[in-house]
Amino acid sequence: MTGQVRASLLAEFLGTLGLLTAVIGSGVMAQQLSQGNNAVALLANTLATVFALYVLITVFAPISGAHFNPAVSLVMWLRGLLSWRMLVAYVVVQFLGAVGGAWLVHAMFDLPVLQLSSRLRDGPGQWLAEGVATAGLLLVVLRGPTNQIAVLVAAYIGAAYWFTASTSFANPAAVMGRMLSDSFAGINPSSAPGFVVAQMVGALIGLGLHRALQTQTHSKSPPVTTTPLTTTPLTTPSLDQQPMNKVTIYHNPSCGTSRNTLAMLERAGIAPTVVLYLDTTLDVEQLRALLSAMNVRVREAMRTKESLYSEQDMDGAQWTDDALLLQIAKHPILLNRPVVQSPLGVKLCRPSEAVLALLTPQQQRQLGAFTKEDGQLVQPTL
Repeated sequence: MTGQVRASLLAEFLGTLGLLTAVIGSGVMAQQLSQGNNAVALLANTLATVFALYVLITVFAPISGAHFNPAVSLVMWLRGLLSWRMLVAYVVVQFLGAVGGAWLVHAMFDLPVLQLSSRLRDGPGQWLAEGVATAGLLLVVLRGPTNQIAVLVAAYIGAAYWFTASTSFANPAAVMGRMLSDSFAGINPSSAPGFVVAQMVGALIGLGLHRALQTQTHSKSPPVTTTPLTTTPLTTPSLDQQPMNKVTIYHNPSCGTSRNTLAMLERAGIAPTVVLYLDTTLDVEQLRALLSAMNVRVREAMRTKESLYSEQDMDGAQWTDDALLLQIAKHPILLNRPVVQSPLGVKLCRPSEAVLALLTPQQQRQLGAFTKEDGQLVQPTL
């Protein structure tokens, strides 16, 4: 497990723990102070959740993508932006974080740490509400501008607390945490399966709506898929061999530059083939072909900030190009990212606006002005 993977999993654990601490903790505090006024209690619960979501997403999105939600992670896997191994790992740490959040609240409020909720939330209306809440959440996540996701998600969940009959859990991990707390925010274990099923169906509906909107705008774009490296050409195709939207990105979803580059491609009307190179690694010959297509030296394509690079003194003259290629094949985290391959060439897109050189004038016009995750504005080069 690389340091970056560990950091991503820790971020997902801490983010989910923080979210459930805010949701359940504010529910406990609101219940104690509202003197039986459920409207006041729900308002307090809503505000704490909104503020916590905004802060947690802002803090952890650059590290893990700030899913904090198995339904979101599942959709990212379906879109090819998360490997199945990372999907499983994300879901595990999200559930652990949710359990930890519930227990932490109980400990802070001097309540029994181990408890189950007695609050029933059953019926078709509740299930429909969870489906609506989750579909809307996924649509916000997938369609919202990347630099505004924190505020958009927080605002949507805050609103959905009030316009859905279920108060918008929209998160299987949240169901787990709330199930373990007999408080204002809790849910009885017997009600949990219906909520989770409704949430997963809602997530798929949200993904379907996202794709339908893409189809209406870019009807000729193929779906985003992941492709084994053995079937991915590593030479630059000629313009008469492939359509102008035939693009491959060697992607690391934990990297902000890589996420910005992928978002720019999609905004330009391209649905690229996404290769998660940390999972489906390149061998030495594939690396050599890729670097040759980019016309860069081995050292120029390496991530010198990685601890392995400095620990092995890879700056030293004793490291030949062949030896470095072998190290990248063994430790793909050493390959800089993202690499984008298109009919117009192959480039290491750092900074992410370097991808503009691989877009046609029409694609650049469709992209328009793009705001990166850090707020920096990228203008087309036309």
